[in-house]
Amino acid sequence: MQTDTPKIERAPLFRNRNKRFWIILIAVVVVLAFYLPSLVAFRYTASTQRTGFLTHPWRSWSFIVTALTVPGDSRLKTSGIALRSADARFSGSAIDPREVRLLFLPEGKPYTFTHKLGRRTVTTTITPPYRFVWQVTGHVDRVKGANTVVALLDYRSGRTLYDVRRDLPGLGGVEPTTTPGDEASPGATPTPGATS
Repeated sequence: MQTDTPKIERAPLFRNRNKRFWIILIAVVVVLAFYLPSLVAFRYTASTQRTGFLTHPWRSWSFIVTALTVPGDSRLKTSGIALRSADARFSGSAIDPREVRLLFLPEGKPYTFTHKLGRRTVTTTITPPYRFVWQVTGHVDRVKGANTVVALLDYRSGRTLYDVRRDLPGLGGVEPTTTPGDEASPGATPTPGATS
């Protein structure tokens, strides 16, 4: 004996929705589209820049455009390559590079940063030739304290833009050496900061 079971018709997901639903859906899509690049930039950049992308999300679009148009011949394309390059630069020295993070800087404009070296505060200005710069943090054996910035490396050319050994002679550090084919940036100007 065969019985007929009634067919249940299901309405399509977006049919018969009211105006409020569509307004909320559009608002969510716009917010996601507006903030998604900020979340990407937040994830890949150094902590000194992260909040800037969340408070000024339009800057993150410039970050995304730069990331998508990176020249194919860039020497330090990934954080792993940048960290290995830093390890090679500091091999045999009292400096142990531990982490690299990306900085997104205005191309050709001076960038000034300050960091602690033991009880001293050091301020340095560089002029990056490209918008992406790898910030290398690490430990300096003869300097007490937390990890500090030990190098800035140009993303595109692989050049050293800043080497912490320039600031170490006063602390009993070693003189910087260069890797073959690596010149120090002419725009790097160390400025002794206030002693703390």
